Amino acid sequence: MFFNMFNILFLFIFLSASGFAEPIRINDSSIGKHINALSKIGNLGPRPEQGFNRSAWSNEETRAMEYIKTEGIKIGLKPRYDAVGNLFLDSNESAKKIIQIGSHLDTVPSGGNFDGAAGIVAGLEAIKSLIKKGLSKDIGLELVVWRGEESSFNIALKGSKLAFGEKFPISKEMQDTAKQQGFSLSPLKMDTSKIIAHFELHIEQGLKLQTDARDIGIVTSIRGSNRYMVKVYGQFAHSGATPMGTKYRRDANLAIAYTQVELDKLQQSYVDKGYDLVQTVSIVNSDRKANEKNPVVYDNALTKVSGFGYFALDIRSNNEKQKAEYTKKALETIRKVTGKYNTKVEISTLSEGLPTESLNLDLEHKIEDAAKLLKYKYEYLDSGAGHDAMVVERHNIHTAMIFIPCKDGISHSKEEFAKTSDIRKGSEVLANAIWLLIKYKENFLLFGLHPEFWIKHLIIILIIFCRSTIRSIRSTYHSTLNSSTNVFFKKLSI
Repeated sequence: MFFNMFNILFLFIFLSASGFAEPIRINDSSIGKHINALSKIGNLGPRPEQGFNRSAWSNEETRAMEYIKTEGIKIGLKPRYDAVGNLFLDSNESAKKIIQIGSHLDTVPSGGNFDGAAGIVAGLEAIKSLIKKGLSKDIGLELVVWRGEESSFNIALKGSKLAFGEKFPISKEMQDTAKQQGFSLSPLKMDTSKIIAHFELHIEQGLKLQTDARDIGIVTSIRGSNRYMVKVYGQFAHSGATPMGTKYRRDANLAIAYTQVELDKLQQSYVDKGYDLVQTVSIVNSDRKANEKNPVVYDNALTKVSGFGYFALDIRSNNEKQKAEYTKKALETIRKVTGKYNTKVEISTLSEGLPTESLNLDLEHKIEDAAKLLKYKYEYLDSGAGHDAMVVERHNIHTAMIFIPCKDGISHSKEEFAKTSDIRKGSEVLANAIWLLIKYKENFLLFGLHPEFWIKHLIIILIIFCRSTIRSIRSTYHSTLNSSTNVFFKKLSI
């Protein structure tokens, strides 16, 4: 055979080893340019470490989104806002299939410039690199900047929830704030029929990647949270004249203190049983808006037994059954302990969110393959923080998340920081993972390979073919020659 099985096998091995082309690479300077531009929007001082305020539907959040919109237009993306203010930037509006990349640009009060923004910048540069590489007319890339991911107005993931038609309590203040930016907060119903995948890149907001010396985190689950406001009512009294003990005192702050201790013990007992649980008493008598609604908190004084106090409780787990079981016990503990200290308690629910117990395994493997291709160290891990990707995933869209390290695991803080090189590495993994996904999703030429690949390797394929053909001709020639020679000598011997 001119093209025998050995050469076919060799060809397949070569194609597998060589891949489509060199991995997609992105410049640090491109990433740094965007981070620097965003550091001048909503900043609380001339230095980034002085913090940022870009709250939901604020002028600052809008300015940041307009910057990304302008940069997207420069690379050929078509911008549009939906009715609630989410920004969409499309590479191909007529595409039959869409791959989304999403995150946010708002911050917590006095937050950093990397929570959310790193994902938008990385997504923008990934799309830019993929456009340069060349895409089929049937595939579109879409960058989504979700409004209000942070917990302003005591609600998280607001823009993504509204986009998918999810309902939640909308205060007049929230509605008025959005209206000032030209948007209404009526839930929508986003068309998801073309979306084949959604990726979100984010800083880890934890220490694991830095501690384990890993470049990339592949997220396997996202914790959901239950959040409560707990108000404790006691009796104001003279701190010197009122004897100690619950027989005489109804000390709200003392009840809160012991409640925190008992909640900590309870949480640890469940973790010891193997439950995935984290718990935080995040606010104690210190939230400006809560104080405005409960001015009695200002009646506390140095020489008084506390007559009123409050705290916020945040319970998280990546297992809904475990979270529900623990939450029930935690609320029982609050009632029991506050009652023991002769105080009354009022518990109100701020929000209850389902966890994402698993993300798309196929997309996780694409991220892993991309990290290997780029020779970046990676690991699989859970996300302790909530993300817009949770909302996307529960609407039956294949979803994946990429984590990059942040300095000392610090986030939601002025000290929040991520290296430009780490954002760039994440962006490269994102771009290559999407390219690998396209490789398997598009109906290209033989073996699903892109024409670019065949052109690049045509000469090598021809050389292999010619080499095989020449060897076959030689073999046939020598075989015929030997046969003729043998016949000739046989005749001579006769």
